[in-house]
Amino acid sequence: MHNNVSSVSSPLDVAATHHKINVDILTTSAFLRSLPNVGEVVLDIMPQSIISVLAMAAGARIVYLANYSLCQKHGLEYVEASKAAGVQPLCFSTTERDVFITPRVEAGFEGLATNAERIKLRLPDNYLNGRANISWVSLSELTLPLLDGMNKSVQKHRPLISGKVSNSSVESLILWCEKYGYFPLTNLLEPLNASSASGYCWFVPNNTLLKSVRALLAADNEVAEFSFSLPKFAQQFWPELTESSDKLAKQTKDYITHVRRWYYLDKLVNIGMYPIETDGTNYWRWVGNKGVRLFIPLRAIGFYTVKFNVFSVVDGMERVGLKCFLNGVLKKDLDARAGSEIAINHFTESEGELVELFIVPQTSVQVFDRALSVSISELAVYWEGKVL
Repeated sequence: MHNNVSSVSSPLDVAATHHKINVDILTTSAFLRSLPNVGEVVLDIMPQSIISVLAMAAGARIVYLANYSLCQKHGLEYVEASKAAGVQPLCFSTTERDVFITPRVEAGFEGLATNAERIKLRLPDNYLNGRANISWVSLSELTLPLLDGMNKSVQKHRPLISGKVSNSSVESLILWCEKYGYFPLTNLLEPLNASSASGYCWFVPNNTLLKSVRALLAADNEVAEFSFSLPKFAQQFWPELTESSDKLAKQTKDYITHVRRWYYLDKLVNIGMYPIETDGTNYWRWVGNKGVRLFIPLRAIGFYTVKFNVFSVVDGMERVGLKCFLNGVLKKDLDARAGSEIAINHFTESEGELVELFIVPQTSVQVFDRALSVSISELAVYWEGKVL
């Protein structure tokens, strides 16, 4: 995509004209590179989200916390799938208690014999107590009660804090930042204020970190004209973020250059896929007769294309009918063969949306103890798809 910016803009504004996800990528990369010693990162987001991949590239030790509202919405199978992907059955809360996610009646009588899963609701300070080096806490939403619940950790560790801020919470959160010496910023590194639109924000613990991030992002530069590709623009304005030789720069450059990201099937939160298989080169997972629900985190508002390949079709069949639903809406109804690529366009209207892709085979074959239909591979999300 090539865009012309006629008025004076910041480099981050230019990145946003391509897709708002670029702002998340660049800002997150800059903060990670500016942290003096990247230690433990606490995230209550999905594994394989872009910020978690960047944090891993920076060498962080990541702790994934569960999202209680998603556990309630999707039930026991979702909790079990999250645990299998490395998510702890624990959520930050303003009150401490244990809750149990039980099998649902609609799962059938057989499912009712499944053991309930316990979700621990814990005050942030009680959970973080005793940890040696907390560099960053990223929450789905920043609220005053939650931040008040981590006051001791804030004073001890002075972590970077980030998350969505609602319009109703802005003023109280600004006062909290003033009290504890934090700089509240929007995702474009602009000061957060009462008139700011709700969105993803950063609470920065000191001026040294803020100055480093601003320098890395060329936040004080102005761009009067822009007429070449974003990767070339990145070479000019964000060389340290994209041209350094370390893993973080390579991952950042990969996102900016290829405008897509892969999801590793072995770590993807899902309900309904058999374990991963490989021939040493390729990796795939079989879909059972009841289909599979894949939970895909999308980072920013904008257009996306979700793609996956049908790696193989069960022996004895040339093709299998597939219905593909995105957030409950039928998007594709087709006959799939081995090697078929399926692409689904989607527009997300909110930051941090969790998209549910439901792939339902129309027939299956019993192979020993498994009902098989198709296997899938190479799941990816592109953010320069067609306009719906």
